[in-house]
Amino acid sequence: MSPINSLTKGQKRELRRIIGLAYERELSAKLSELEEQFRRWRAGEIDAHDVSQAIHEFHQGAAREIWSRYNGGDLLLTAMIAVRGGTVAGHVVASGMLELIRRRP
Repeated sequence: MSPINSLTKGQKRELRRIIGLAYERELSAKLSELEEQFRRWRAGEIDAHDVSQAIHEFHQGAAREIWSRYNGGDLLLTAMIAVRGGTVAGHVVASGMLELIRRRP
């Protein structure tokens, strides 16, 4: 039996919460970069075409990459990567789940 099949509904819910938090944090960071392009446009540093291109590149690149990273994969593995990589701090993870994540090879 794979580890994910032995998880309780509560554990799976916690994994989805961790993944959702990681997704939100990474997406927010990339949106902040996009926001900088809007600031530059408003300041007259770049034109509307440049902003449109930045939006297109964001949608085709970063947004898709982040969505793919956090949707449809192994819940435990995805949460483990988010915690071990520092996207989600261990102190916001339920202690039992944190131990499970730390034990996974």
